[in-house]
Amino acid sequence: MAPTRGRLLRAAPGSAAPGSAREQSAAADQPRELRLRLPANPARGAPGPARSAAGAPDRAPLRGLQGRRRRLFGRWAWSEGITVQFNHRPRRLASLRPRSYPSVVFSPASSLLDLSSALAVFKVVLGFGLVIFIHEFGHFIVARNRGVLVEKFSIGFDFFGARLATWKRGETTYVLGAFPLGGYVKMLGQHDLPGEEDEELDPRSFQAKSVGARTAIISAGVIANFLSAFVLCYIALLLGHHGAPAEVGSVGYGALEAGLRPGDELLAVDGRSVESWNELMMIYVTLEPGAKLPVRIQRGGQEIELDLTVNRDPEHPFNSPDFSSPLEPRVGGVGAGSAADQAGVLPGDWLLAVDGRAVTSWSEFQRLIQRRPSQSVRLKIGRGEVGELTEIELEIKPSSRDAAGVPRYELGWQPDHPPVLGFLSPDLAAARAGMRIGDRVLSLGGVAVDSWYGLWRLATWDLPHEQPLELLAQRGEQQLSFEVVLGQRPEWSLGPMGLPELGIAGSRPAVLKVGRIEPDGSAAAAGLQPGDVVLAARGEVRLAGPEAPAEPYEMIAPDFTDLLGLVGALASPKLSLDVEGSAGRRTLQLVLTESADPQQMGFLGVSPLLRETLFKQGPLEALVPACIAPFRLLTDLVNGLRAMFQRRASARLISGPVGILQATYSYAEKSTGDLLNFLALLSVNLAVVNFLPIPITDGGHFVFLMYEKAKGRRMDQELEARFQWAGLVFILMIFLFATFNDVGRIFGF
Repeated sequence: MAPTRGRLLRAAPGSAAPGSAREQSAAADQPRELRLRLPANPARGAPGPARSAAGAPDRAPLRGLQGRRRRLFGRWAWSEGITVQFNHRPRRLASLRPRSYPSVVFSPASSLLDLSSALAVFKVVLGFGLVIFIHEFGHFIVARNRGVLVEKFSIGFDFFGARLATWKRGETTYVLGAFPLGGYVKMLGQHDLPGEEDEELDPRSFQAKSVGARTAIISAGVIANFLSAFVLCYIALLLGHHGAPAEVGSVGYGALEAGLRPGDELLAVDGRSVESWNELMMIYVTLEPGAKLPVRIQRGGQEIELDLTVNRDPEHPFNSPDFSSPLEPRVGGVGAGSAADQAGVLPGDWLLAVDGRAVTSWSEFQRLIQRRPSQSVRLKIGRGEVGELTEIELEIKPSSRDAAGVPRYELGWQPDHPPVLGFLSPDLAAARAGMRIGDRVLSLGGVAVDSWYGLWRLATWDLPHEQPLELLAQRGEQQLSFEVVLGQRPEWSLGPMGLPELGIAGSRPAVLKVGRIEPDGSAAAAGLQPGDVVLAARGEVRLAGPEAPAEPYEMIAPDFTDLLGLVGALASPKLSLDVEGSAGRRTLQLVLTESADPQQMGFLGVSPLLRETLFKQGPLEALVPACIAPFRLLTDLVNGLRAMFQRRASARLISGPVGILQATYSYAEKSTGDLLNFLALLSVNLAVVNFLPIPITDGGHFVFLMYEKAKGRRMDQELEARFQWAGLVFILMIFLFATFNDVGRIFGF
């Protein structure tokens, strides 16, 4: 999904006709029928740049990718808000990757003003404090049980004496600190940063207790967090929490070749059962790229065993370039000022029909809209339960600029990729007609084709669907004729190199070679020649919106889809290409032009929602999965840390308090069950991090105690103090690094 920047995704006031969704009437929550006039779809015609659902270039996926050889995840919105992420990996094509976040952007300046947002903030504070309280209470209760005097129990830090509340009961002072980033229990005789200590120990001092007692006290916080995760998971299952099901939405080359198909239900991955998309990706993220991944799926009532190849980017391990979760035929975001926005379409609306044709999937909605560029379409939407239908007419003048005034650029050339079948789905139109891998398409519907891009454009936009067409192909010395029908489109994510309407795709070229060049375009003016191989591409991109500073970015050995993603993020029309061909190796400077193709003008301006299901069980049914869940979370977190140490996952994935609070808020907005389910993850995460063998953490203290147990004496106090200070510096560095990551994800650097 591609939400509008910096605002809540709701239609602009006054932009709809009377009777629209903007009127606060009884019909506002009922299914309605809208009538829109759409200019030509931006996907049609020459390649265009990446677009968000609002029409503005979606630059967010480029965040953090500043290295020369890092893989680029850009977006190219070629139709109705569908966002396609591109993996900068030679010989690999694109895959559909919608965002898995809510379509409404949280803006503190606006959303905190309403009651629901205030309630969500309260839930965040309460939930975050609960996790910290559980950890510290574990230390507190065991220390009291072992006869240790607890001097202070603090939730939140009270640096410089900054406290929200404080009171004393018995011998313990209880504090609510002003800095809600953690907490602590201060025990008599405990010195996290040891220095001079009294020679005589108080019997109630922490240091006066046996190694076993001190170990129990140190470990109690971690154990409390782990046990609380079971309770949180159990309550979350009773209340119900949302998540994407473990089903296949769109598929790319690798998944198609392995036998995965849209609609497959994933039962087990790498020997572990999975029920949700999140469980699947937590396994996927820890695996070695290139490794074989055994999966068990269910298709049509039958269970099938497949082997997938792990194909992911360490910078973005949760983005599989080969398959994605399914999309709902439901509006996730509406571009400000777009045709849909002005007609009154709102996030959450169900897409029921286009011109009387039922919509069963987002892909089908795409296809129906794309067949009517520059035509008036009647869109039936559902809002709430069954009710009255309303029609609204909308006329939009085609424009080569989007709602934000940002132009679409043309590359001015097409890749040299002959229309030879590299993949053939056995259950779709081309295979049923008798075609084979290696066949070269000569014409379709009486129109000659000489490139895969030309075939893709012809079949997608120019020829009639759902009626017989003649396809001529060359097979060896034979010229064969096939009768095919361009039918419904499966959820493939191969970009312009795939033709799901026929169930065929081109082979993956090893290099990006230039084919046809527009005679009056920028590529011809720069001296690009047919046959040139593109070695690298450079340009200045804005990573955080139109007001952000432009930053240089370079792609090495891009494929055509990668290049389109870069063009869509350019801050200016200047593009530099390193090429090699008959004229030798050279660097060309292209000044791209605005698209004048009428098929590049206009867009509907909506993006989809990920399909979600409610995971909810009864009191008895929830016991077993709630017991298993903390152990799965523990395994996933440990494997994730191992993947980072082995450089199979990027350290930029580490998140600190800012990111944690932001994620907690998003779950708190959804439901209490979703918040509790996330707090269970947070609780296990706190347990794991606290027990890492880093001086000053619980794990570091545990190591010192094991040393004392083995040696029969404590470590030299001066040496221990050095370790503790080093641990403190390390923790502060990790804190700053994690905060930098969080801020970078928010502001796009």
